[in-house]
This record gives sequence, C-alpha cells and structure tokens, in this order.
Amino acid sequence: MDALTGLPGRNEAFAQLEVAVNVVRATGKRMVVALVDLDRFYRVNETKGTEFGNDVLIIMGKRLADARAVSTTVSRVGGNRFLVAMPVEHDEHQSLQAVEEIKNAIERPIDVDGTELYLTTSIGATLFPQDGRTSEQLICRAESALYQSKEQGGNRARFYNTEDTIHLNRRIDIEAALRPALYLQQFHLSYQPIYRISDGKLRGFEALIRWHHEELGEITPSEFIPIAEHSGLIVPIGEWVLRESCRMHANMSEYSLNNLIMSINVSPLQLQNTTFSQMILNALKEHKLDPSCFELEITENTMMNSSDVALSNLSWLRAAGVRIVLDDFGAGYSSLSNLKQLPVQALKIDKSFIKQIDRHSAERVIVEGIIKLVHKLGLEVIAEGVEYKEQYELLSEWGCNYVQGYLLGKPQEPDVLDLSMFRHSSVTTEK
Repeated sequence: MDALTGLPGRNEAFAQLEVAVNVVRATGKRMVVALVDLDRFYRVNETKGTEFGNDVLIIMGKRLADARAVSTTVSRVGGNRFLVAMPVEHDEHQSLQAVEEIKNAIERPIDVDGTELYLTTSIGATLFPQDGRTSEQLICRAESALYQSKEQGGNRARFYNTEDTIHLNRRIDIEAALRPALYLQQFHLSYQPIYRISDGKLRGFEALIRWHHEELGEITPSEFIPIAEHSGLIVPIGEWVLRESCRMHANMSEYSLNNLIMSINVSPLQLQNTTFSQMILNALKEHKLDPSCFELEITENTMMNSSDVALSNLSWLRAAGVRIVLDDFGAGYSSLSNLKQLPVQALKIDKSFIKQIDRHSAERVIVEGIIKLVHKLGLEVIAEGVEYKEQYELLSEWGCNYVQGYLLGKPQEPDVLDLSMFRHSSVTTEK
C-alpha cells in the first residue's frame, strides 16, 4: 500500500489491474484504464511546501476513489500520478463520461487549511479490449495517450490511438539520433531572404536549421528542436548554428553584401547560460563581423519566462549592437505590454496571421492594428509567411518595415544560393 494515500502502490496496482482484465474479459464487458497526472504539481510543493502537497495528494486519491463506486482499482503509481480502472458498458458515451468524471473530480477547488487551490490534470486513457488485451498493453498505451496530452499543453484528456504509438516511436528514434547528428555533420542551414518594403532592397537572411537523416528522412525543426531543448543538446546545436551563419555572412563580403543582417533563432535554454552573450560577441569578432549585422530571434515563451540571466544576456548584446527580435508574435501569449521587459528592436508577426490578411478577416484588422501600435512603441515590424502579392501590398500600405515569405524567396541551401544575384537585387512580387 502507498503509505501516504492508503491506496494500492505501483506493484499492487499492476497486479490488481491484471485481475480486473480477467474479470471484464469473462463478463464480456469493456473497461477504461486511465493514467491521471496532476499538471505542474511541482509548483504546489515549491510555493506551499511538501507537507501541503502531501495533503493535496491525499485529497485527490480520496476523490478518485469516491468518483465511481464501481471502480475496479484506484492506485497511486507515481509522485503525482494515479491509475484508475473502471468497467463500462458497450457505450462510447459512457467511456467518455467516465473519463470526464475523473477530470472533474480532480479539478474541483481544494480547501486545505483555509487555502483554496485549483489544479488541472492530464489524462491518458485506453479501452479494453480494443486498445489492448493485457494489463501491460493497456498501461503502455495509456502512457502514450498521456504523453500526447502533455505534449499538447496538458489540461486535457486523450484516448489512445495508433497514431500516438507511431508518434512516440518516432520521437524515441529522433532522440537517439540527435546526439550523434552534430558530430556526423547531419545538420545544415538554409537561408531565406528578408526584404525592406520602403525601397524593395534586400535587408538580409534568416538562417534556418535543417536535418536530413538517412533512415528517418527529413526531420523538421518543430520535431527535433523541442527534443533538443529537453535534452540540453540545443546549446551545442545553437552554437553550431551561430558559427555556421557567421561563416556564411563573412563570405558575403566577397559580393559586397557585408552590410546585410543575418538572423538566427535562439532557444530560451541558450539564454540561461551566463556566457551566452560573450560567446556571441566572440564568434562575431572571429569572423570580423560588426554586431549590428547580426540579429537574434527570441520567442514569446522567452518573454513569458525570462530570467535575470536571460535579460542580462539580451541587454549586453543589445548594448553591443546586436539586434533582438521577438519572433512568432501572435502564436503564443501575445502581450504588447510585456514588450517593454525585453530589449527588443523589432517584432515578427507570425505567419498564421499573415496568411489571412488578404481576406476580410479578424486577422486583417489585428495585423494592421499591431503594426500601428508597435510603431508607436518605437519598434520595427517584420511580417513572415508572405505568399501573395495582395498580402505584400497591404503590408506596404500599413507601413510594415520588412517582409519574408515564398512570394519573395524560399529558403535555399548554401551550395545553390547565388549571392551575386542579391548584389543589386530588389523585391519583386510578380509570380
């Protein structure tokens, strides 16, 4: 038994689940098996103390045990994770209702010694027999569904499907391949041009990391960057991107393009390193590049979770002349009032907003408003994802400073990127 909650512990829970599987198999019923994980429970322990956190876990265990009188088993299988198994009829609605009841039980407000607390939960659920016929299969697939629920931001319940397993296996393969990828020189950079709207001249390039794996094929940044951040490998990968883009920029001097700006994306994890700003400046110095020709793109997530170290790094770099841009604005926790917390010089509007502006849409009004308001804050605006002439013309009319997108140029590999063509180039919107 679990000493804290009085519920069955992990080993006993798995044994009870095996018995429950045999029972429902004999009776011809179905059974929901759910893994229930309390979201960000570490914050409770950090802010209220572990004793308070233990009281909360006891309350949650009791709520789950009381949620359904016919529950086969309710167990504590981890620090803030519970296993719930319950028989259901051959009715899909009843299965959904059972999981919803579990979620509602957790998310009712908690009163501990006069303190009211609201928690959310992530749930991964499986159904016997269609998702698995043994306790091991059911638990493994509930884990897979729970992982998907967590990856999508938590605070949701998700039933297992085969795509979850495929996705999870691919993630495991990517994680295993990521560590040797840098050593084996599997990464490369593509460069997408960015143009100035006022005169149509080339403003610079954004360096975009790419990864082709012999067995896994093309692995997108949206797939491997979160894994690299989780493992800490984003730090050496980010340094490689910096030095490779510096080398590319230094080569531009042969084509009289040394006044252009090179943009690279920076992870919040890189900014936590106290030597990050000095590493940037050293790399620029090694390649005899002026800091003003380099630009770091940070995400809104950085803005929401900026530490003193991150702010110090950004402030030092801004003071040295490196440009700072807030990337993907509108895709996350957008807040214009928070812009003053970071030493940014420009804001890049997310392409999900730009793709709708050539229609009579809410995005059209929002983007026009953002441009006007950001200019009043003394910042420049970059629009990404420009694909149509009508979008470009609207952005020009609204006073957007810079644009990038497939209308103006796709990302190109260094070996096919003809820098000479950019020497006297200006933007063209003719397709």
